[in-house]
Amino acid sequence: MHDNVFDGLLSRLACIKEDDYILMYIVNKKELRGVWQADGEPYYDEAKIWDDRVYPFRCRIKCSKYNFSRFLSLNDINDLRNNGKIWTWALQRASGSNSMFSISNQEFEILLNEYMKINPFSMEKRFIPQPSPFHENNILKMLHTDGDLLKYEYTVMTHLSNAFSKCEFTNIFGNYADFLCYVPTSLGREMDILLLFENPNSRQVISYDIIEVKRDEFDIHALTQLVDYESWFLQKKVSGDLNMIRTSAIAKSFSDDVVDYVKKTRKNRK
Repeated sequence: MHDNVFDGLLSRLACIKEDDYILMYIVNKKELRGVWQADGEPYYDEAKIWDDRVYPFRCRIKCSKYNFSRFLSLNDINDLRNNGKIWTWALQRASGSNSMFSISNQEFEILLNEYMKINPFSMEKRFIPQPSPFHENNILKMLHTDGDLLKYEYTVMTHLSNAFSKCEFTNIFGNYADFLCYVPTSLGREMDILLLFENPNSRQVISYDIIEVKRDEFDIHALTQLVDYESWFLQKKVSGDLNMIRTSAIAKSFSDDVVDYVKKTRKNRK
C-alpha cells in the first residue's frame, strides 16, 4: 500500500470519537444494519482477527440502546436520497469506493426513524460476546512525515479530522454542532470538511462552513474549487441564502492572486 493511500485511510478513520453511532452496510446483501457505538477511539493494529486476512484499520464497538432486528435495504436509503431527505450518503465517491464515511446528525436521526418504523420497540439488552481488547489511539503516530513536515495532504486531513471530531478550533470557527469530512457533491468532487452550526433551542442547522485543505500553497486552482463548492451549496442546499454559508481555507501559504481576490471581495462587501 502506498504511503499516501495509507494516510488517506487513516484520515477517514480519524473522524470517529467515543460514543459515535456506527451503522454497518452489508455489501453483498445491500442491507444497512445497526445501531452500534464507538467504544473508545480508532486505532491501527495488524494483529490478525481471522486467519486469511488482516484488517488493521479498526475501532472497537459496543451495543447501543437501539436494538433493531430488521434492517434497512439499499432501496430504502436510495428513496430517502431521491426525496432529498439525506444527501451525504454515497457508497461511490469521487475518490473511488469507500468503506467508511460519516453522515450528519440530522441524517442519522432520519435513518433512526426509518429503523423504528419497521422494528418493534425493545428494551432488550445485547452484548458483544468477545469484544476486542482496548487499544490506544495510535493513528497520529502512524502518519508519514517528510522531516518535520506532514508528508501528504491526507496526512494533514488526518490531523484535522482528529481535532475537529473533538470539537477543537471552536475559538477559530465558532461552536459548530457537527463535523463531516469528504462530503460528496454532484460536481464529481468531495468537499474536504464541512462544519454545521445549529440553533441551540431547536437543533435546526442554521449555517455551514465549507473548508478546503491544502498541504502546501493555496493557489488559484484551489480557490476556484472552493468557489465552485460554495456555488453548488448555495443552489442545492440553502436556497441561495448567502448568510447560511461561509468558506474557509487551510494551507501552509496562499498565492498572491488568492490574497488579492480576498482583499477585493472584502472591499466589495463593505
